[in-house]
Amino acid sequence: MFADAYQMYLDATTIKDRSRDSYDSYWPQIEPTLGHLYLEEVDTLAFDALKKALPDHLGKKSINNRLGLARAVLHFCRKRKLIETVPHIPMESIPQKVPDWYSDAERDRFLAGCFELQPRWYLFFYLSGRLGLRLGEVCATSRSRLREIPPQLIVDRALQRGTKTRPAEIIDRKNEEAYALELPQDVVKAIRWHVQQGYSGKEFLFSKTGNFPRYMDSHRRPMRAIQRAMGLREISHHAFGRHSVASQAVTSGHSLRMVQAQLGHRSRQSSEKYAHLASHAQLRLVESLTPSTPPHVKYASK
Repeated sequence: MFADAYQMYLDATTIKDRSRDSYDSYWPQIEPTLGHLYLEEVDTLAFDALKKALPDHLGKKSINNRLGLARAVLHFCRKRKLIETVPHIPMESIPQKVPDWYSDAERDRFLAGCFELQPRWYLFFYLSGRLGLRLGEVCATSRSRLREIPPQLIVDRALQRGTKTRPAEIIDRKNEEAYALELPQDVVKAIRWHVQQGYSGKEFLFSKTGNFPRYMDSHRRPMRAIQRAMGLREISHHAFGRHSVASQAVTSGHSLRMVQAQLGHRSRQSSEKYAHLASHAQLRLVESLTPSTPPHVKYASK
């Protein structure tokens, strides 16, 4: 039965607690339609029936999350030769959303306002806006991950949100792949300033006790206050950090491969969402290679 296969999948897979929590919330909506079916009976028509049975308030992305879980179970079964093929799964078509982001000038205005109005949060947003770290990666930044020669930050951990039954905890970063970011001097000085001001703990830069808030939302109120005080658009931490760093880099002519390396994307596809911003990158490249005194320029000016 598909319900048995789902339990086998959960027992065998190594997913993070937060993903397991999501699966636990999806399954009660999937089980009434697919749970009682034999694996061979779970076909495209069964998925059509599942989509009709899902709550009406779910958006396309939420529907795809449920379908994606069922698809993962079927792929798990195919690899173990319980079924021969995985049927076509009618995923919802979601148009690609243009990411929000701050320009260099908007970022600098925000950071200036943060330094004056919320100095305790200054380094938190400085690391986000300069390095493009995820929220959990910023929260998990610790002194043991900072190298002095050469100045580097080792990004190998993240903070996972807690729930009512589980406290927040430090886990491996997304994709479980560590990477090292070389730090420019302005970032090194910002870290030193933060420590000198007494805002840092003995280990973690943003936790004096080593304990973290359950829901990791403490940054939202000061961020919104700074944006309103500086007359800036209210965008999320993810947009301020990762989206802005990637967008600023691409519009400045840097390659998507460099964006991929900076943000620690496992695949180039994750960086492709910023490709539309590079419409003039090719022209900037050619102009940068212009000969200093091409003979025809003098001829054409006569």
